[in-house]
Amino acid sequence: MAQPKRVNSLIRGLEILESFTPSESRLGLQELSIKTGLPKTTVHRFLKTLLALNYVTLDPRARTYSLAPRVMALGFSVLSGMDLRQTALPFMEALSRETDQNVNLAVLDRSEMLYIERIMVRKIINTNLHVGSRVNCYLTAMGRSLIAYLSRERYDRLLQELLEDGEAVTRIGRHGEKLGKILEDVRLKGYATNDGEWIPGLRAIGVPIFNGRGDVEASLNMSFISQMVTFNEMIETFVPPLMATAGRISAALGFDGRVRNPW
Repeated sequence: MAQPKRVNSLIRGLEILESFTPSESRLGLQELSIKTGLPKTTVHRFLKTLLALNYVTLDPRARTYSLAPRVMALGFSVLSGMDLRQTALPFMEALSRETDQNVNLAVLDRSEMLYIERIMVRKIINTNLHVGSRVNCYLTAMGRSLIAYLSRERYDRLLQELLEDGEAVTRIGRHGEKLGKILEDVRLKGYATNDGEWIPGLRAIGVPIFNGRGDVEASLNMSFISQMVTFNEMIETFVPPLMATAGRISAALGFDGRVRNPW
């Protein structure tokens, strides 16, 4: 099958928009040129168009650009239209009330976990996460609980992407051996953990959510400050209600209990 033609101007415009992150919300022309690998004249031309369309704003004094509310409106339109989020929200709220803890919902987007819903009742120090935040997929409990159930083909593609990152190779082994053992344990237990591997002083649990086809769809997650919740307490007290809630969400999505297990 012939590959669809790439519209380079659209790709470049999106690359500029994707350069902005929560930690780098204001960027100058030089920074955007470095991030995208495009000449400054090209970046400036695209920024003029994005300004005219109200997708970015310009601070004339600092000569920096930032995303405009119109971009956020696009994101919220996508999120509000997601059956997964709408289905999961009441179950997440009930779990948060039951446990008096934060509850997070995330999906895999390329090689990162993307937060699509958060129920917040506690402020966790050292984290600045919100709907739309992206986090590591192989060090986090939410990421591990999801990628453990990917199809073999999708997992192999993800692993190839990760192995292009030198830090990831150190963490997961040159051929992904370390990660492979962790994921085997996830499939055996039905949940994933991390104990400070991602953020020191923070531990977490993650459980997969499945759709009506038996494919993994998302991850439900809870995080705790290590000094306040021991590892054993996290497993004994919070894993059962988290797994039960993920099961209810999966059932609401049409899951009949049969995982399309690729392994």
